[in-house]
Amino acid sequence: MASDPVLLRHLKGHRGKVTGISFNPDGTRFVTSSSDSTAIVWNVNEQVRCMRFEAHSDIVNDICWSPDGRIVASASKDRTVKIWIPSLVGNCDDFRAHTSNIRSVHFNSNGKKLVTASDDKSVKLWRISRKHFVSSFTGHTNWVRCARFSPDDKLIASCGDDKALKLFDPNSGSCVHTFVDQKGAGNKVAWHPDGSLVAIGLDNARVKIYDIRIRKLIQYYRIFDDPINSLDFHASGHYLITGSEAVKIIDLLEGRHIYTLTGHTGPVQAVKFSNDGQLFTTACTQIMLWKANFAAQSESSILTESNSSEILQLQQRNSQQKPTNDSTFCKKLSYETGAPTTDEDEEVLGRFTNKENNHIKDTSIVVDARQTENFHLTDAVEVCD
Repeated sequence: MASDPVLLRHLKGHRGKVTGISFNPDGTRFVTSSSDSTAIVWNVNEQVRCMRFEAHSDIVNDICWSPDGRIVASASKDRTVKIWIPSLVGNCDDFRAHTSNIRSVHFNSNGKKLVTASDDKSVKLWRISRKHFVSSFTGHTNWVRCARFSPDDKLIASCGDDKALKLFDPNSGSCVHTFVDQKGAGNKVAWHPDGSLVAIGLDNARVKIYDIRIRKLIQYYRIFDDPINSLDFHASGHYLITGSEAVKIIDLLEGRHIYTLTGHTGPVQAVKFSNDGQLFTTACTQIMLWKANFAAQSESSILTESNSSEILQLQQRNSQQKPTNDSTFCKKLSYETGAPTTDEDEEVLGRFTNKENNHIKDTSIVVDARQTENFHLTDAVEVCD
């Protein structure tokens, strides 16, 4: 029987806001990047000391632990990507090719390649061995804030201030599709574990999920008032965690957010699940480590299927079907292949998500970290200089 998420530890050590989080493969450690120009390696076992990594000369925007657990990559405003070993030895090397602030870094599934995104409007592909630059993907017309490999490495998804979500083929270097949002710029992208869906967090407080097979919007959420700073799929593919003025966890099969996590003293800049989904972290300046406690799902479900009678289906663009039960706060879509996606679809969904509609109720469970029984400010773990 599942229970609510539980706060395990409260961690302090960064002097600036946390910008990125990444777990090692076995979930025993995680690493954070920060605007204070440092990265810190944290241990889930609180008896083991943490390590601070200082090599960048400016804000560290993003961080990623390699799939084999041997190295960590960090991207910085100093225009470098540092590759380093998360140990006391502190061996480090760097990659240089971008001409401006590097916003994100991500390993492919075997850890042999990296993809980076930058304010120079480009996405670049690297081979780890010999620091070999492979190719540059162009097409964005403004800052690129995030780029991520798909789980099978066949695509790279990127987003940025040009309000475009692009899908690149890493082999040919070509852009295979572009989703354009007329209303919001993308801050972060995340791939569903099965590789068929990509989620984007927008600066206009929306979360959108696209099916790349039919290249259509299938889920849309407006559950925040502020920009979406970070998001991540659970290993099961059934949940999505999002960070903004608070943390909200969405049940993708029910099509509604089920938890609101509060307690941070500022906007939540980074959220991340461990690889097995048992833990997750949330961060602004301080970091909170949580136990997920999500119910196990024995069978996978396709998000475009009608999982319940309350799912709103748009089989045609001009469908005028109205919701029958607003209290379900449901936002699921199913499209016929080839049906165009327009702002009209978003307006239909807006009936569910627009907070100005007073009949829409927030039915999520609120978990306030400040009220968690096993948490006391005096017990907070702090990294000493």
